Order: sequence, then C-alpha cells, then structure tokens
Amino acid sequence: MLSRMVTVMFQKMVTGDGILKVTDISVKEECKARPPGLNTINLLKVASSALGIGPQIAMHLAERLYTQGFISYPRTESTAYPSSFDFRSALAALVHNPLWTNDVRALLDAGFVKPKQGHDAGDHPPITPMRLATEETLDTDAWRLYQYICQHFIGIASPDCRYMRTSIEFASGGEAFHCVGYRVTSKGFTSIMPWLAVSENNIPAFKKGDTVSIHKDIYEGSTSPPDYLSESELISHGEEWHRYRCINSFACKQHL
Repeated sequence: MLSRMVTVMFQKMVTGDGILKVTDISVKEECKARPPGLNTINLLKVASSALGIGPQIAMHLAERLYTQGFISYPRTESTAYPSSFDFRSALAALVHNPLWTNDVRALLDAGFVKPKQGHDAGDHPPITPMRLATEETLDTDAWRLYQYICQHFIGIASPDCRYMRTSIEFASGGEAFHCVGYRVTSKGFTSIMPWLAVSENNIPAFKKGDTVSIHKDIYEGSTSPPDYLSESELISHGEEWHRYRCINSFACKQHL
C-alpha cells in the first residue's frame, strides 16, 4: 500500500519542475480483429450478459428458431466454416432487413471478407442465419436472439476495425509518464457490432519537446473486492473446465 508520505514525496518531485515535457511520440496503425464464427457457448454467453436471457431459455429459443428454418443447428462447438460454405448466398438472404441492409449491400457490392480461421470441432458449422425473419414474425426474445445471430454473421464477413494508436511519453522531476489515444480510421465489423467498437480517445497534437503544466491534486481511495461471477463468466469457466477434463481424460486413456 502506498503511504500518503510517499505520495507527497513523489508529488513534490514532479511539481518542482512545474511542467511535463514531451520526450517521445509514437503513432501507428493497429486493428481489432473481427470475431470467429458463433458457437453455442458464445451464443449463451452473449444471451446472458447482453440480452438478459438465461442459458436454458436461450437454447430453447435457438432450437425453435432452428426448427422454423431461421438459423442453422444451434448446438455446435465449432467456430470455423467449411471451405465450401456459400457466404454470398447467406448474406444475400439478409439484405432486405432495413436494420442492416446497408451493411449487407456494401459487403455484396465491395466484396465480403471470409471469416478468420476458427476452431473446427468436427461437429456442425457455426450458428448461421438461414433465412430472413422480421420482428413481427417472432416474439420479443426470439427476435433479439435472432437479431444478434444475424449481426454476428454479418460482422464476421466484414473487414477488421482499424485505428491509429498514439502514445506520448512525458518526463518531469526524473519521473516518466505516458498517455495513449485512439482514433478510428475504419469501423469495419464494429459498424454492425457497435458494442465491440474501439473507444476513441483523441488527445491533443504534441511535438517532441512540448511542455504541459501539471495539476497538483492528490486523490485518495480504496480498493474493493471483485463482484460475484456473472452467469456469462460461469459459462466461460465451465467451458474451460470441460475442455480441461476432456484433455486430461484423453491423456489418461492414452496412458492406460
């Protein structure tokens, strides 16, 4: 724990100069990769954390959407599509919904991007919208789940999100400081999946050698224990434990 005396000592060291001096600036383009195909575990996690739909109800809704022909088989561990999958036809089936028609038309006209390689569990392809539904044809929760499945599929066929990362190093009183800013240059898949967007944090334009005045306030606070695990986090841990048991079970069988 950092005592107040030590904090005041560092404050005096820094504020003795009265300024921060820019010592280095780094600007580079980075990208946020689009997600892989949608499997059952990830669908249940999103349903719980973002839609407020529990796993049991979410699976019931997904299976009903499947039997009605709106989505593919919803029980799968795979996130990779087979090389023969027809993405153009799957996207074209969604083009007439006004919620995402512009995104889909842009992909069909400019050329969609095949999803990045995921995990092939050897069972069923990732969960995919098979035909168009409307909010009027489904009940509220079924529509929300279907809407997410469609947005996810459109997102994985979209380009990555690209942004500029600016890192600035400062020095004062023998101490080093830094700040980082982000500026999106191409939204890519986050246009249809805005909840995954990069948070922009534009910082002023600096040049090496510039100076900035220092504020001298000290803020006191305390830490708090972590929250209880959410249902979505429990699903993630359950998946990891299941994978761990399967790997070790296989290893034991091989050893025996």
